[in-house]
Amino acid sequence: MVILRVLGFVPHPIFCVSQPGQDVRLKQVKAVADRLFERSALKTVFALNGEIVIRTFALVSTFSLFTNLSSSFGTVVLATNTLLLQVVTFAAYFIDGLAFATESMAGMLHGRGERTGLRQLMAVSGAISLCMGLLFSVAFIAAPHLLFSMLTNHANILNQVPQYVFWLLPILGFGSIAYLLDGYFLGLTQGRILRQSSVFAALLGFLPTATLAWQLQNVHFLWLALSLFMLTRVLTLGLSVPNTLKSDPLK
Repeated sequence: MVILRVLGFVPHPIFCVSQPGQDVRLKQVKAVADRLFERSALKTVFALNGEIVIRTFALVSTFSLFTNLSSSFGTVVLATNTLLLQVVTFAAYFIDGLAFATESMAGMLHGRGERTGLRQLMAVSGAISLCMGLLFSVAFIAAPHLLFSMLTNHANILNQVPQYVFWLLPILGFGSIAYLLDGYFLGLTQGRILRQSSVFAALLGFLPTATLAWQLQNVHFLWLALSLFMLTRVLTLGLSVPNTLKSDPLK
């Protein structure tokens, strides 16, 4: 410092003395960095991600097996079932939007311990989600030729649709609640409940009836299997909801 002064260069104070604001910011950054690499937090994140992966694998496997079994009934049935699944997927985009909103709000309410808010959220979101699912199913059941003709122009497939279109009612009815509960428990970061529900629904709700449908070569049994899959998810997830509304946070 003395040499610099002799040479005529006087350093700016910022190089000599640390500023109070800088110290505060450095402490804040250090605190955030310590939390980012906290072992228990990282363990929780990876455990949650693993459970969500298993849950998603069970869902994807169920729909993939449904499509695979549909192919054993012939090309027309495969095309018809795929067309109906497109309606389920289309409706899911709208229902998932509500589920995403429920996920965010459930997480905030749960973090603040507002159980009354969670009850109101479930009541309002559940009613809206169910109405959306039923609205889509009723619309396609009421006017199958008009609506499905916008998806295909093959007459042989359009003639098959009325035989199975009524299965949209239970699938979208139960499915709308299942999708909403997915978002709810994701907001609460309860991956274990989601994993157990999906695996249980796939193995016990869908697989036995789907196997029977393949053995009997009955398409309606195959749709029944998918309906039972949705219903089982609703029941298993729904039974876990009361525990989240108690005074103590869910462990």
